Amino acid sequence: MTFGSRLRLIIGIIFVVAIVAALAFYLTGIMSVAKSTKAELDAASISIGTDYAGLVVKQNVEEGDKVTKGQVLFEIQSAPLNAVLTNGTVLASTLPFNVDPKTNYIQLVASDDGVVDKINYRAGSYVPGGSIVASVYTVKSLYVTANFRLSPPDYARIDKSSQIDLLMPDNTTKQATIFSISLVRNGDGVDTVVKARLKNADISDFRFSVGTPVDATMQLGKTSWYQGLITYVMQLFKPLGQ
Repeated sequence: MTFGSRLRLIIGIIFVVAIVAALAFYLTGIMSVAKSTKAELDAASISIGTDYAGLVVKQNVEEGDKVTKGQVLFEIQSAPLNAVLTNGTVLASTLPFNVDPKTNYIQLVASDDGVVDKINYRAGSYVPGGSIVASVYTVKSLYVTANFRLSPPDYARIDKSSQIDLLMPDNTTKQATIFSISLVRNGDGVDTVVKARLKNADISDFRFSVGTPVDATMQLGKTSWYQGLITYVMQLFKPLGQ
């Protein structure tokens, strides 16, 4: 083999290796992104309730109202509580809730800033003891719950440092930080459920409410180019429907 032929062979080999490496790098980049099958906004919720049965005599809020910590949301007239306060069996100062000193009405207050989610008992309703009167989404607790259908190798590539990008209904984008990863059965398969906290999103000011559907894209951890190529080839030969 002449020197020129050897040189052309070496150049050809280098060219082929470069093409394969570039293709593998490109495929790895594509396979480092997972798109959700379902995603929606959610938020942490606190319950507002009473240990004593009684009648809701005053309702100061409606569902969707913004509330501040310490704000009185409901007042409840409780005959059992009034009886023990009157005979001195129980002192108002020892109770885990506020009591109006003039009327002995139970005052249910917001324990944090937020937005009223659901009201179970409205003004005029009788509340059994131990019941939840209402729930409140707490401020700065907005997050997204997203379902992904991932292969075992891809599941191994996610962690709490992975990035979630959200496309909102108005085509604006938000970023979220993962704080929970779990697996749930979904039909014949298993979904990876990821919860991620939205950055700089206050539930009391955010324009989209809890339950709003969004599109979520998750960045998976990087793998070496040959691992990406192997996984891609395996996916090509995988039977349809699996």
